Amino acid sequence: MERLASSKIFRRFLISYLIILIIPMVTGFISYQVSIDTAEKYSIINSKQVLKQSKKILEQNLDEVDRFVLQLSLDRDLNSILNKNASEKNNIVSLLRQLDNKISPYATTNEFVENFYIHSKNSDLIIIPGSVYYRPYHFYKKNYYADMSLSDWEEMILNNKRQIIPSKPYMQGETSTNVITYIQPLPMNDVSNHKGSIIIPVENQRLNNLIKEVEKQFNGWAFILDENHQLITSNGIDKTEIDSLKEKVINKEGPLYVDNQTLLITEKSEKNDWLYVAGIPQKTLIQEAAPIKYITWTVTGITFVIGLVIALFFAYRNSRPINNVIKTLKEYAEPDSKNDYDFLHGNISKLISTNTDLQMQLTEQKPLIKDAFLKQLLSGEITERTTNLHEFAKQANVNLSSSHGYVAIIKVEGYEDMSSSEIYQELNAIRIVIQQESMKICDKFYVTNIHSDKLVYIFLEQEVGKVFKEKIENMFTSLQSLLQEEYRVLLKIGLGHPFHSLSGISRSYNEAKQAIDFADFSDDKKGMYWYDNVMKETAVFHYPLEYEFRLLKSLKEGELIEAEEIIHELLDENNEKRSLSVDMREQFIYELKGTFYKALDQYIFRNDNTGEVIRRKLRAITIEQGMDEIEIRLLEVLQLYCAFVAKNRKETNHSIVRTIKDYILQHYSNAELTIYMIAEHLSRPEKYISQIFKEETGEYLYEYLEKVRMEEAMTLLTNSSKTINDIAEMVGYNSAHSFRRAFKRIHNMTPNQFRKTIE
Repeated sequence: MERLASSKIFRRFLISYLIILIIPMVTGFISYQVSIDTAEKYSIINSKQVLKQSKKILEQNLDEVDRFVLQLSLDRDLNSILNKNASEKNNIVSLLRQLDNKISPYATTNEFVENFYIHSKNSDLIIIPGSVYYRPYHFYKKNYYADMSLSDWEEMILNNKRQIIPSKPYMQGETSTNVITYIQPLPMNDVSNHKGSIIIPVENQRLNNLIKEVEKQFNGWAFILDENHQLITSNGIDKTEIDSLKEKVINKEGPLYVDNQTLLITEKSEKNDWLYVAGIPQKTLIQEAAPIKYITWTVTGITFVIGLVIALFFAYRNSRPINNVIKTLKEYAEPDSKNDYDFLHGNISKLISTNTDLQMQLTEQKPLIKDAFLKQLLSGEITERTTNLHEFAKQANVNLSSSHGYVAIIKVEGYEDMSSSEIYQELNAIRIVIQQESMKICDKFYVTNIHSDKLVYIFLEQEVGKVFKEKIENMFTSLQSLLQEEYRVLLKIGLGHPFHSLSGISRSYNEAKQAIDFADFSDDKKGMYWYDNVMKETAVFHYPLEYEFRLLKSLKEGELIEAEEIIHELLDENNEKRSLSVDMREQFIYELKGTFYKALDQYIFRNDNTGEVIRRKLRAITIEQGMDEIEIRLLEVLQLYCAFVAKNRKETNHSIVRTIKDYILQHYSNAELTIYMIAEHLSRPEKYISQIFKEETGEYLYEYLEKVRMEEAMTLLTNSSKTINDIAEMVGYNSAHSFRRAFKRIHNMTPNQFRKTIE
């Protein structure tokens, strides 16, 4: 082993294997980089989900605040209080008590509104759940903003327009906190006639609870800016740092790094233009990727060690036979070569040239050598630049004194789809007959077979001209007549351009192949096709991406007419206006079928037998059927596909409409029922369900909801003695007034008039 390891051959094998082993090291480095990118992507996705969830919950709470304010602004008792002046303070005790009974439950059930208060401008009252302040100053002494005087508070809070004031220090009794302030002037429908306000201080801690998951999960921080880029709340970051980051996150899209240490993620609210920002330290990303890194390098190291052992083994195994041969040869010859390989080459050549048995075997193999040489000429592997060209030609018994001529291909018709031992024997006999009869007419060619039913002729001549071309045509014409009359065998011949060098043989051969391919596809029965006279390949097939996108879109939407027009355009362009080769046409049909397979990946086909039926029809389409038949079959697939899509869409739409109607029948009595709530129940967009409902029923969704409510109201008016107020509440109206107005608009009479008519 030690002696073998010192040999040059062993070292060469070992170095080759070690070079291959570098690949796992490169793979490990790439895997590590991919792991970093994956961890970053994962963190971005997770943090965005956290931000979106925080935004969704906060917006839901703000929606609840809006609904509470709206409902409170419509309260009759509150509006009566707002209309009282200062001299009537002592006469509204009962109204205040009734109002307190209504608002107190809100303060205990919704943590966002538990500290709200109402200011009546005319009577100068501050109303809170369970109490009333007859002087705003008394309320201000217990509940005030640290950076506001009494006059500032009255101007900025009590008498300001609708807005949400960003976070400010706030004293509530002895407790110091920070709050954002929700202000809604009253009445809501008359901004110019300010009679009071509903003010809701919301503690920052309640907002912080929504975004603290970023710190908990990623060791990061988060903050929220309002539409004016004022700080709403923050978690895990100082205000000074937030000020320095504002310019970087405002009007910026996508993640970005700050000082290569922190990854910033932003999410903007479509409801109120608030900006949610989260920061993730880079070390968190690295920690996510650490397990992958350790696993990658461990596996890479183990692989390298194992590979090194295998390399030593194979280097030893593969070099040992060669060293043994060299050792044996050295006993009979002197090692006068520079290296072991030259020594082997020289001595083996001498042994072959002097060995009689090998010479006899070489003679027996000459037909195979000749055939292989001709095939190398056709493939372009042998040219004038080939070393020892004439020696190889001489061994193959090929005379290369001329480098001019033609290449032709003869194809025996009728045997394409047949395969058996008898057929092969018959074809072999036909090939022998063709070669023998060819030799009687012309001897300036070499012949080899490329398939069982095809022969390739290489004609060599000192000069190629009209006379030699006519001689070739006459030879093939005679062959066709002879084979047809004597053996009832039809021949088709394809001929390429003349070549004027050995390197041109390959080109002429390919042209002859295209000519014979055209002969197979053509309906012309003339039998002999010169490349110049057949339709040459003038362009690649026409199937741009926009056509594929249009076809996929038409299929997805079940638009049969548009899809048929696209197919007609493509087939007309590629079949009538372009002279494509058979291979190119086949590739075009393959690409077209591929588009249909892409369309079949839709989920609606995965559990339905129609998809498999369409796939079978697509697989049955082949280029041998002809373009007219292919077009018919493609249109048949189109019709089947679009019919299924239309049927599935109709069934889906019917199901959605039924679900909508059932939901409305169950919840029409809810005054808060909206299209948004219905869309949330179906997990579909509002516009989508509204459009489908209109298409399927012919009426708008809100019209149907109103119709259901009115039908139920008419039933109650007819069959019960309930009051109009009770009926309005039972059928989903906030007030009897809005119910009466809607009823009269639809039935041209009031509910009372309808009831009297029934009576």
